[in-house]
Amino acid sequence: MEWQDRETVKKGDLGEEIVSKYFDEKGYVIYKPISNRAHGFDRLVSHGKDRFVIVEVKTKAKRNSFPDTGINYKHYLEYRKISEKHNLPVFIYFVDEMLGQIYGGELDKLEIPDCYEFNGKNFSYPLIEQYDKTKIIYFYQPTMNVIKELTPEQIEHIKSFSTRNHDYKKLNQPIKS
Repeated sequence: MEWQDRETVKKGDLGEEIVSKYFDEKGYVIYKPISNRAHGFDRLVSHGKDRFVIVEVKTKAKRNSFPDTGINYKHYLEYRKISEKHNLPVFIYFVDEMLGQIYGGELDKLEIPDCYEFNGKNFSYPLIEQYDKTKIIYFYQPTMNVIKELTPEQIEHIKSFSTRNHDYKKLNQPIKS
């Protein structure tokens, strides 16, 4: 199977196009890779000619059992390195078919440590967890900026590429501890 034929890649491409359309409608200029090879980030976005930002898009729902969402820690380190090397801010946006929203923010802001109580337990974010050979860094979703609500058609289209083998759940709202 070719890389671009995978369901997860199609889902990611759809999320990237939804976010690109949002920025285009807001008057931004969007630059994107034209090759199908691995690339450092999804989009370079500018508003005018004096400010550029890196935009990374993750098309995935938040976790079911926790009020957070995350990315591969290795990718996180790559975004940090690119940001520092080129002195450009990195924004990460999550296209979430469960909540029906696009949310996220600047990586520097998502990284600010904070604690929250959820189901009687305290959690410190960002939260790093190891799963077999993969390390994930989680960010607290309720503090992220919502930039757009998804349409019902967009939600269904994204869900058509879902590889989840369980239903989505609504969670109690966490409180800041």
